[in-house]
Parts: sequence; C-alpha cells; structure tokens
Amino acid sequence: MTIEQIKEKTLYGDYTLLGQVMGIKAPAAKMRFLRGDENAKRMLQKIIINRENLIMEFQKEKEA
Repeated sequence: MTIEQIKEKTLYGDYTLLGQVMGIKAPAAKMRFLRGDENAKRMLQKIIINRENLIMEFQKEKEA
C-alpha cells in the first residue's frame, strides 16, 4: 500500500493503536508515519489489513 492508500483507509483509533504498538503517544506515532518512517508505515498497514480481515470474518459468520 502507498502512503496515500494507507491515509485513505486509516480510521479513528488507528494512530492510538500504532502508538501503543510503538510504545509512544498517538500524536508522535502519527507524525512518524507522516514523516515516512518505514516501521510506522509497515505497522499501520498491518493494523488496517488485520481490521479489514476481522470485519470480513465476522460479516461472513453473521451471514451464515
């Protein structure tokens, strides 16, 4: 995912979780991502992918 794609998919709370994962406060985590920190980018991308997978998993269970 590009930085722009990540920005589009980022939801409320994602930077908070990113901060917790990185062991820093959410605003600092957001700034690291926006400055192009590869580690922050990789972690935020994983947060987004995992959230999307979790949503799909429970929507499938709901339909069944």
